[in-house]
Amino acid sequence: MQNDLTPKQQASELIKQAHNIVIVTGREPSNDQLAAAIATQRALNKLQKQASIVITDALPKSAELFDTQFISNDIQGVRDFIISVAMHSVVVDKLKYNVEGDRLDVTITPLNGNFKAGDVSFEQGPFKFDLVIALGVPQIIKLDKIVEKNPTIFDGLHLINIDYHRINEEYGSVNYIDQNSSSVCEMLVSLFESLEQGMVDESIATALYTGITTATHNFTTPDTTAKSMTVAAQMLAAGAKQQEIVRVLQSNNTPKPTSSPAPYNKPNPITANPQPPTAAKEPNIEAVAPDATAATSIKEAIKQAQIAAETESAIGTADNKAPEDTPKTKAPETKASEVQHNGSKKKI
Repeated sequence: MQNDLTPKQQASELIKQAHNIVIVTGREPSNDQLAAAIATQRALNKLQKQASIVITDALPKSAELFDTQFISNDIQGVRDFIISVAMHSVVVDKLKYNVEGDRLDVTITPLNGNFKAGDVSFEQGPFKFDLVIALGVPQIIKLDKIVEKNPTIFDGLHLINIDYHRINEEYGSVNYIDQNSSSVCEMLVSLFESLEQGMVDESIATALYTGITTATHNFTTPDTTAKSMTVAAQMLAAGAKQQEIVRVLQSNNTPKPTSSPAPYNKPNPITANPQPPTAAKEPNIEAVAPDATAATSIKEAIKQAQIAAETESAIGTADNKAPEDTPKTKAPETKASEVQHNGSKKKI
């Protein structure tokens, strides 16, 4: 590849030469990355290229806008399956295969001798894609987890690194980096134009507009430039479904319902002005508290007062009696006096 070509031109040439292309994003892809992958796959299909998107993590909210059935979570789907049969002493006469339902039968007719089960083995063939496109991933370690599971997956392949982050490590064989762009989707517009004029249709425009609006937070971030607004306007002119995009993205901001509060805090939906929890408890407190104005309480109080008065009266009467009125008490005192008096006489 000529060194005087710009990174965008190099990327365009690699795409034109490739036949089977795999598209990857970063871990936990953003709305911009997913939209860029969708747009790239559809653009490559228009160029009669085989394009596969591999994303192993959960998809972001914007996935509701697109048909995601063509996104694979396993790259094994783009490898050949090779069946090997050892031919030590057997000569093959015929070979045929037959597909019945979901079963593939391979028939080998020997010219002489016979095959045994031990003669058959199988293995995974090399990956059939010949180009990798990474979208919006500044560091190779942040590529989809499929790379961690298959460390040599990109060995011997060209990798186009398309990104707008300033911290990009330029790990690709071609690094198309534009730090002045607001998003990957904004960068893809000019790349698609270099591939073929008039490529952006309604579906691609919807994807690209989604990536731009989400990356700029509806054109409110400092990265939003005049070019960002111009490209977004071009996508609207190409048929981007703005209202549907807004509906889906706004629903992503709806707060998730929380668990129900305790029963005594839960407001009554029938009551127009529900009372706070403490006010709801006050009637219960009054119901169990003693009521001084109740008729039964007054009768009890009068009865107790009468009993108390009679008791006090009886005690007071006993204390106010003269000594002579208590003969049983005075008699012993008199006898004791007499005994003392007599005793005193006896002593004299």
